[in-house]
Amino acid sequence: MIPKVIPPLTGLVILVTRPAAQSVALAERIRELGGEAHVLPAIDIRQRVASVAGTYELVIFVSVNAVEHGATLIVRSAQTQIAAIGKATAAALRALDFSVDIVPEHSFTSEALLAHPQLTLPPSARILIVRGSGGRDTMQQTFLERGFTVDMLDVYERVLPQIDTVQRDAIESTWASDGIDVVTATSVETLRNLESLLSESGRALLRSTVLVVPSARVAAAAAEMGLRGDCIVAAGADDLSMTGALAQWHTRARVSR
Repeated sequence: MIPKVIPPLTGLVILVTRPAAQSVALAERIRELGGEAHVLPAIDIRQRVASVAGTYELVIFVSVNAVEHGATLIVRSAQTQIAAIGKATAAALRALDFSVDIVPEHSFTSEALLAHPQLTLPPSARILIVRGSGGRDTMQQTFLERGFTVDMLDVYERVLPQIDTVQRDAIESTWASDGIDVVTATSVETLRNLESLLSESGRALLRSTVLVVPSARVAAAAAEMGLRGDCIVAAGADDLSMTGALAQWHTRARVSR
């Protein structure tokens, strides 16, 4: 008799906190894997007016949002290399007919991109980093220390969304009845926004709930905020990395019971 295959997220109820437009795909992926998804966007994305002068030897896109709001501004020459900080960002670029030259294979972070073996540039190279306002400065500082010219192109901003308090209260009611097992948080700002959007009782629930985050940096921020639940660190912020980490964690948890 062939054993029945149990989808890897069966029995898990997950709170999705991505921006509204991006929550749909993650929620659908969770359901495809047997889980249940509740959506409460904790961050909103707004486009900024921006422009680019001239061409660059290297253009780096730090997120899918950077591609969505900044790709059409880029003027490419034959010498322009395109880098993406993660596979989802690379896929978004390829969908717009960009040839992507550099993508980290595993850890989708600034540090992983900076350490990429194909990241070789002439001494006089000009670098453009396409990102959201208020992003990390790690890449900019490192490239400046290496003697390159670096420009930043802030094409969007992250803002606190308007909350539907009826929806929030319904989610918190479910949560209080042990109806939410895991909370996703794809950035430090998302995590801080979520804490501010929740009621006092919701914040108490958040403190003891399992989190899935895309990096050790976000995990460290969660600990600094006093969140005591287990923290699952995924390989990146894309949907496949987040759900893959959840599936591995849930499978181990079921085996150990």
